[in-house]
Amino acid sequence: MPTECSDDATEIARKVLLILNRHDIPVTPENYQVWFEHMTGSNLELSKEIDACLAEGTRFDDARNRMLYEKHFGKTRESKFVQEISQATLRILKEALVAAGRVTQNYSKRLNVFANRLETDELNPAALKEIIEALILDTRKVEESSSDLCQQLDKHNQEVDELRQRLGEAEREASHDTLTDLYNRRYFDKAIQALHAQYRQGGEPFSVMRMDIDHFEHFDDKYGEKVGDSVLEFVGLTIAWWMKTSDVPARYRGGKFIALLPATSSEDAYKLAESIRKEISSKTLRVTKTQECIGTVTVSCGVAQINDDDTVDSVLDRADQALFLAKGSGRNRVMSETDLPA
Repeated sequence: MPTECSDDATEIARKVLLILNRHDIPVTPENYQVWFEHMTGSNLELSKEIDACLAEGTRFDDARNRMLYEKHFGKTRESKFVQEISQATLRILKEALVAAGRVTQNYSKRLNVFANRLETDELNPAALKEIIEALILDTRKVEESSSDLCQQLDKHNQEVDELRQRLGEAEREASHDTLTDLYNRRYFDKAIQALHAQYRQGGEPFSVMRMDIDHFEHFDDKYGEKVGDSVLEFVGLTIAWWMKTSDVPARYRGGKFIALLPATSSEDAYKLAESIRKEISSKTLRVTKTQECIGTVTVSCGVAQINDDDTVDSVLDRADQALFLAKGSGRNRVMSETDLPA
């Protein structure tokens, strides 16, 4: 029996290349990646958009494919090892298709020769035995070639899995703060722009929470950078614990944090910030090695809710003003935009 390749990799590759050819799409690593992900169903958002385009009869020209690639894979996909994924996938699968085609073509030719001999020649038992033995031998060669091909694809699949894991790590590093594991400023900035655009199109209101560690420089100056990092980790973990899945908590810089709170009113944002503030200030911290008491860490917070006249900058500015009011009022407290002077 012919050997079956895991995950039908050859068939998927064949379909991808056929689609690229059908739509006159250049066979580049980027275009191949888009359609490979679509064909395997591993990127549901991408597949949803492609299916919609196909239903509308949209032409997949260079601009459309570039837009799909950049939208769903982002700039991190342009890194060296991401190109390695795309190029390795394209190279191996092209080789696989060529090899499979060559094996099938040769086998087909041999079968035709045998069929012609059976139809036209007057065969004696010895000649018939020769044909049968040759047929068996050729069939075994096809099986061996198919087995080698599948082993080649299996090895490549493992390589791609490893590279894809590295890709996931790189994408996480590009969007997360390595110290606190919260999102970073770059990711937050993109998220609030996207949420603001949704709001302008009739989406639900959202709120922003700003949070600064009070006198953060004190921990670095008195106890050293490692203790300062531990304080940041502690505050980051506490913030993350209180967040919903849809929230976007981020470390902005230094001891400054920010959180994007979708479908959250300023009142609820205030309550959330107050809960986090109380949780942080309720703990007494110590240096792990020496057990020296660091004391309590406190934070000051400011919250604001988007309104119809807001830009992204204006709602962030009001949250900043509320934060400055909290600091000016003695720190270790939460202030809302409603506390700001008229």
